[in-house]
Amino acid sequence: MGILEEIRKELHPLNVRILNSPFLSKAREGKLDLELVRKFVINQWYIVNHDLRSLSIGLARSEKLEELVLFKNLVDGDYEALKELVKLMGELKLPVKDPLTYEVSPKAVEYTHFLSWLANYARPSEFLLIISLNLPVWGEAVGGLGKSLKEKYGVKETGFFELFSSPNSDLENEVERLIGVVTERLRNMAFMIQRYELDFWESLTEV
Repeated sequence: MGILEEIRKELHPLNVRILNSPFLSKAREGKLDLELVRKFVINQWYIVNHDLRSLSIGLARSEKLEELVLFKNLVDGDYEALKELVKLMGELKLPVKDPLTYEVSPKAVEYTHFLSWLANYARPSEFLLIISLNLPVWGEAVGGLGKSLKEKYGVKETGFFELFSSPNSDLENEVERLIGVVTERLRNMAFMIQRYELDFWESLTEV
């Protein structure tokens, strides 16, 4: 069993809760209020702006060429996502402005604050591994959400969701080679990022 497969098996119950969170379930059923969609986008505007900077720190701290290449690809991906998010904000009539001038949910942005910790205090290879574990679940969640928004709510600018739906096999294969073995430290970081991911989705339907 590979490193990622081993940790994913341990995280499976948590990942199931993420994919069946009330927000995503309501979206699939066509019962999601448009204001909740706007809430999602506002919080993502804060998150992606800051994740892009955290990934750039990871790139700057890279110790090996392989790490630098992987972070460069992730930075490019998040930059494209930010541009697609701007298009979605335009469709939803949300002004593009300083993210901190929006009312963001502290519980929704825990994830991005932990990502900044990883960028500054984890080893670059550890940061890459944690991203590799998180991306497929995030991609499945937003891929399904984008499809629901297009089919059930008539949202046209769904490029943000589609960008994250692509497989990350090249990233995963390289990260497995860089890491080598699973440690308790990695297990704990992996649990934390997925717990924060769950908090994000659950916070969207909290009053």
